[in-house]
Amino acid sequence: MPDSPENFEEEEIKEEKEEIKIINMEPSLYKQTVSILRYHNLCFECFGRQFSFLGTATNNTDRAKAILLGLTMECHQLLIKNLVLEKFTLFDQNPLEILHLIANRTGLIQAKKMLEKWYRAHPDEVQDHLTINSIRSPCDLCTDLLTDTTLQTLVQKIQILIRKYDYNNFLVGTYVNPAQGDKEDEFRSKFGVTNGESFKANLNRLLGVRLQKTLQKPTKFEKPDLTIMVNLRESNIPKIEITSSPLYLRARYLKFVRDLPQTHWHCHFCRGRGTHKFTGEICPECHGSGDMFPSSVEDLIAETLLPATGGEKAILHGAGREDLDARCLGAGREFIMEIKEPRSRHLNYLELTQTINKQHGKSIHVTNFTVASKKDVIKFKKNSEFNKKKYHALVELAQPISLEEANVKFAMVSEQLCEKKIKQRTPLRVVHRRPDKTRTKIIYSIECKYVDPLHIYLKVLAQGGTYIKELISGDNFRTSPSIATIFNIPMVCAELDVVQIEELQV
Repeated sequence: MPDSPENFEEEEIKEEKEEIKIINMEPSLYKQTVSILRYHNLCFECFGRQFSFLGTATNNTDRAKAILLGLTMECHQLLIKNLVLEKFTLFDQNPLEILHLIANRTGLIQAKKMLEKWYRAHPDEVQDHLTINSIRSPCDLCTDLLTDTTLQTLVQKIQILIRKYDYNNFLVGTYVNPAQGDKEDEFRSKFGVTNGESFKANLNRLLGVRLQKTLQKPTKFEKPDLTIMVNLRESNIPKIEITSSPLYLRARYLKFVRDLPQTHWHCHFCRGRGTHKFTGEICPECHGSGDMFPSSVEDLIAETLLPATGGEKAILHGAGREDLDARCLGAGREFIMEIKEPRSRHLNYLELTQTINKQHGKSIHVTNFTVASKKDVIKFKKNSEFNKKKYHALVELAQPISLEEANVKFAMVSEQLCEKKIKQRTPLRVVHRRPDKTRTKIIYSIECKYVDPLHIYLKVLAQGGTYIKELISGDNFRTSPSIATIFNIPMVCAELDVVQIEELQV
């Protein structure tokens, strides 16, 4: 059956859709290059990075030289045409002018030599306004910060600055003045550059590669030992800033004395200044020391760790904390010391432990240190409130009680508190520095012992974060139920010891 007119029309449409259209385009990279060089002096790195996402199996300098050499060859080809009477142009410009742009704006040696050779062979074509500069002007985009000379100078400065640090890896970064970003955005918008690498990324990469070879150390992008920052915020003269990542050391401590806080306590009245903020008079609370207590567990350990590491500051992160007048016995409490800006990381941990225990053995004892991380700090702080903690407490009663009466009360305490939940509102003694809210805690077990008519002895196993003193006293009914309300006698905790901490296993 012959094809209908409709079938012929469908075939024509199909052929149109399948037709391959060949578009004759000018070499756009070369045209873009000529447009850029008419207005700007560029180093090879800055020129090459404008096209860094094209031909990725190379570097910016080689990419720039390839494009510029190709354009130089295009110009040379037009100059040596046989038809001497015919004037040839490239992108509406004399090839000689383009060669001068390449030679003077970028300093490409091949373009300079080609021009010199051409003028020796054609002296009649020498023009006064077309001169070959002996020295290229600084790059308009990076002011020559990306050149080999500047980069090598930066590497040498960094080498000197990091000699005092002990490190296994590093990372390079740059602080850039916002004006630099604005300048680059304006440049790319003006010349339609869409495949370029930023100045910041280019500098970081070039410095990083050079430092890896020079220092024989790897780059690490997450939590490097050293962070090397090139500061260009204020001027084009780079300032090198070295930051050493904190060193985290994990151990356990035992505290044998009372009235020794876990961490350093600045005077709450003068906030550690030692003097009144406005009058300048000696603080009446701390008598000018700036501290509430002369020392702490944190201070005693830091006395040894800071000189050994060369760090600037030591911070103790504990898996919970005991009251300053409570001892911490048994296997001790887990903690991590964070050393800020350490210079030394490879330490003799056994020797450090022995030094601390020898110097402060009457007050504290620490176990051998191991290396930890910030994640470990977050983990055990989060888990500490779910740990089980055992306490021994000597309780003083406001009025005497007989052994028979005490035994009756002990049975009531066991019945009402063991394996039960209690409600604790933030104690009055700490509410000035902690959120005033009500927490639910579990009391796993309580053992009671009669000492004398005015004293009883308790062994309490409770959930981490339980306020034991308030469990005993009731804290004006902010803890409910409490041992005081069960006894119906006012009482206070005279002595408290932490004797066991059962860490949550995760």
